Amino acid sequence: MQTSPPALDAPQHLDGPQHLDAPQHLVDVWAAFPDPAWTVDDAGLVLAWNPAAAATFGWSAPDALGRPLEDLVGRPLTSTAGGVLLRHRDGAAVTGDLTLWSATGPAGEALHLGCLRAVAGRGPLERHFEDSGDSIVTVDGDAVVRSLNAGAEQLWGVRAADVVGRPIAEMYRADPPRLALHLETMFAAFRAGRPWRDVEIDTTRLDGRELRLVAAASALLDADGAVAGAVLVSRDVTPVRELEHSLRVATRALRARASQRVQTTQRDALTGVASRSLLQERLTLALAEAAASGEPLRVLAADLDGFRAVNDSYGHPTGDALLIAFAEHLRSQLPLSATAGRLGADEFAVVLPGLSEADAAGILARVTDWVPPAPLPSRGRRDADQLVGVSAGVVLARESECRASFDTGVRSVLARVDDAVAVAKDLRRAATAAAPRSDGPERRAR
Repeated sequence: MQTSPPALDAPQHLDGPQHLDAPQHLVDVWAAFPDPAWTVDDAGLVLAWNPAAAATFGWSAPDALGRPLEDLVGRPLTSTAGGVLLRHRDGAAVTGDLTLWSATGPAGEALHLGCLRAVAGRGPLERHFEDSGDSIVTVDGDAVVRSLNAGAEQLWGVRAADVVGRPIAEMYRADPPRLALHLETMFAAFRAGRPWRDVEIDTTRLDGRELRLVAAASALLDADGAVAGAVLVSRDVTPVRELEHSLRVATRALRARASQRVQTTQRDALTGVASRSLLQERLTLALAEAAASGEPLRVLAADLDGFRAVNDSYGHPTGDALLIAFAEHLRSQLPLSATAGRLGADEFAVVLPGLSEADAAGILARVTDWVPPAPLPSRGRRDADQLVGVSAGVVLARESECRASFDTGVRSVLARVDDAVAVAKDLRRAATAAAPRSDGPERRAR
């Protein structure tokens, strides 16, 4: 249990000589007191210095007497926790609660007595810091480390004994320009009365481990209220940021997969053109846009003649190859604004927004001019098999169809273009029947 400081209610008169040549009374006052204690005159010169002060600050009484107190222990830095930070002779931080009294000597001179409490182990300020798992480091105005708690030792991988009294930059692999900018910004905020908190800092420990920190700081003030240091509080958010990065990567991957799945469901798996549902969706939007803009909207439909016979005679792989080849040809004839889709087995449709009648007719002619890229073998073909070709038609969407409900306009347009394809099929059959039959290379090529 610590002894209470002498009861010196100002003004107090201390008997005996009060000068440097005979400070024995003052020495006797403090000699048995367990906490560091001293007495200074109005000029700040030490008149008495007890053994606890000598042990705490590293200055013997003969060395301390007659010297300015500030040269021995530094100017006290106060904190919001009520403690002070002082300096050992070797530069290490000394913390505790500083209590001051005033007294007068027999000649009426002013005496100032000081006592630093709770310096056994860590002072109250540092003990308060020890309760925190965050890194807490105190620095003076020159960014020299005055103290650090156990959380700081663990975070930075250093020992307090190795870094106290040294520049904070020696605690880690500092980027000097970046560190100087952080410190300059921090002290400028303090001088302007602004807070300095929630600052994210990328840094590297002395052992090479990279850290992402969130930092905040509070100002330490001297006796005149000027900024003389800071308490830096840092929290390691590296695992949190790594988790956030992993989640972002996973989210992007999931979105990419979902987008790919949507594209797969909206595209015909065999030919790559739009699926029936996507084509109807694009046609619905095109009808609404045509109603709003007044521009023409035409729809082309095409069937492969003789496709079923190919499947029956040569098998489905050959039929699939024909569908793929025709789909590639169809897309190659279309403008970028068009949407081609597959409605059924060998049924295709194309939404052609904004095209004139002449442009649509040109596309129709090129589409119907398609023939298989390679002749089908004569073996396996039946005489009744229809020649492979394309029947197609184009219709112009009516105003009533453009302004119709979601399903009505789409069904009406597709039904009319289907009728146009049926007419084209009839004309093609009639032309084929009227033409002289041939079993030669020309027929096989078609």
